[in-house]
Amino acid sequence: MEHSATLEPADQTRTPYLKALISIAFVWAFDAMDFSILTFVLIDIIHDYRVPLTLAAAVSSATTFARLGGGFLGGILGDAKGRKISLIISIVWFSVFECLTGFSIGFSLLFVVRILYGLGMGAMYANGTPMLMEMMPAKWRGLASGLMQSGFSFGYIFAAILYRLWYNDLGWHDLFFIACIPAVLVAIYIGRALPESTRWQTMRVKRGKRAPATALFGKGRRWNTIHATLIAIIAFSVTYPINTFYATLLKEDGHFSTSVVANTIIILNVAGILGNLLGGWISDYIGRRWTLVVSAVGTAASSFVFLHIANQADRDVFTFLVGFFSIGGVWSVIPTYLAEHCSTQVRSTGQGTTYHIGAALGGAIVPLIVSSLASSVGGLAAAMTYSVAIASVLILILAFVWRESKGETLE
Repeated sequence: MEHSATLEPADQTRTPYLKALISIAFVWAFDAMDFSILTFVLIDIIHDYRVPLTLAAAVSSATTFARLGGGFLGGILGDAKGRKISLIISIVWFSVFECLTGFSIGFSLLFVVRILYGLGMGAMYANGTPMLMEMMPAKWRGLASGLMQSGFSFGYIFAAILYRLWYNDLGWHDLFFIACIPAVLVAIYIGRALPESTRWQTMRVKRGKRAPATALFGKGRRWNTIHATLIAIIAFSVTYPINTFYATLLKEDGHFSTSVVANTIIILNVAGILGNLLGGWISDYIGRRWTLVVSAVGTAASSFVFLHIANQADRDVFTFLVGFFSIGGVWSVIPTYLAEHCSTQVRSTGQGTTYHIGAALGGAIVPLIVSSLASSVGGLAAAMTYSVAIASVLILILAFVWRESKGETLE
C-alpha cells in the first residue's frame, strides 16, 4: 500500500458516498436485528423443542459458521461481478430465510434454515463493507467504519424493541415474519439509488480478469491476511459471549422481567453506538492501533459487570461501559481495518473471508466454550467475565504487531 495525502480515486461527489453510508449502515442494522432476535428467544427454543442450552446456542453458532461460507462465496461474486449486484442478492437471500425461520416447526428445520440464513448474512458483509470503504475518502474512512459498524448495535436495539412490543402478544415465531421486511426495502433503494463502486470498476478496466482468491496469500500479502484473520477472531471473542448470553443471563440468573431484559440490552447497544461513532472518528486522528488499545483496556476493566447484575446501578453503569468499549470501541475500526489489509482485486473475498473466519472461530466456537465451561467456573456470569477479559488482553497484544494504516490509500 502507498501513502497519499490526496483523496483516493473513488466516488468523490458527496451524494454517492452519503447514500452508501446510510443505506449500507441500515442494511447491516436490519441484518443484525434478524440475527439478534434469536438471542432473545433461546429460552423459548429450549422449552419448545426440549433441547439443552448448549444445543440451543449451537443454532447461533451454526449460523455464524455458515457466514464464513457466505463471506467467501459472496466475496468471490463481488470481486468478479461487482459489489452492488452481489450486495442486493445477499440481502434478498437472508431476508427470505429470516421469514422462513418463523415457519420452523421443529428444531432440525430451524437449524437448517438458520444455516441458510447465515450464508446471506456473510455475503452481505463481504460486499457491503468493501463497497462503502471504496466509496469513502481516506480522511473519513474511520468515521464511516464506526458509523457503519454501529448498525449492528442499532440492529440489536431494534430486536429488543420488537421483543418488548410484540413477544408477549405474538410469540417468538411471528417476530421473524416482521423482521424480514425492512432489509428488502433497503435492497430496493440500493438498486435504484447507488452506483457501483468506482474503485472496483477502475480496477476491472486496468486489470481485466479477477484475481484468484489465492492472491490473498501471495507475495507480500500473507501476513496482512493472517493478521486480519487473527484480529477478527479476537474481536468476535470479545463481543459474542456478550451478544449471545447476556439476555439469557438476565432472564435465567437474574429472573428479570421482559422489560428489564430489553432495557438492559438497549443500554448495552446505545453505548455500543456511541462507542462506534466516537471510536471511528477518533481513529482518523489517533489511528486504528491506539483506538483498539484504549478500547481493549476499557473492555477488560468493565468485564465484571456480569457478576453484578443484581444491583441495578452497577448493572446499568457497567453495562454501558462494556458496551461502549467492546461493542463500540473495539469494533469501530474493524471494517476499515480489514479493508486496509486487502487489495481492491480481492477486497470482497479477503474482507468477507477474514471477517467470517473470525465469526466462525471467535463468534461461534467461543460462545460454545463459554456455555460448556460455565458449570465448572462458577456459572455463566463467571465464564462470560473470564472470556471477555482474556480476549481484551489478546486484542491489546495484536494491535501492536501490525503497522498503523490510518490515511493510507486503499491498494
